[in-house]
Amino acid sequence: MKTVISAPMLFSAIALLLVPAASALSCAQEAANLQDRQSQLIDIANERQTLVDQVEAAGDVWEDVEIHRLVSASHAATADQAKAEYEALKADLMQQENVLQAQAASLNDEVAVYTARCVDQK
Repeated sequence: MKTVISAPMLFSAIALLLVPAASALSCAQEAANLQDRQSQLIDIANERQTLVDQVEAAGDVWEDVEIHRLVSASHAATADQAKAEYEALKADLMQQENVLQAQAASLNDEVAVYTARCVDQK
């Protein structure tokens, strides 16, 4: 199975490495950073939804051609190709879902630290 990394996922991973530690930022800088990260997550979630739609469409195509598999060898080959495309899109979706969940968890942790450090003290 081929691993596909999209540009936004790569950018997000690099951004995480380049962002200074939260303790070194002022509260205003942290708030801005958290808003930027939230925007990135929204973009990734939107890309994920587009991929969900593609997976569902590919699944429908596969189901449509699968019922004709026994008609001929070319029908079987078409069904095999449709299934491979469907499975590849599902794998991409699972990878993107894992990235999204990990980044959301990380952002939630950072928000909790920000809240404890900057909001609760006011």
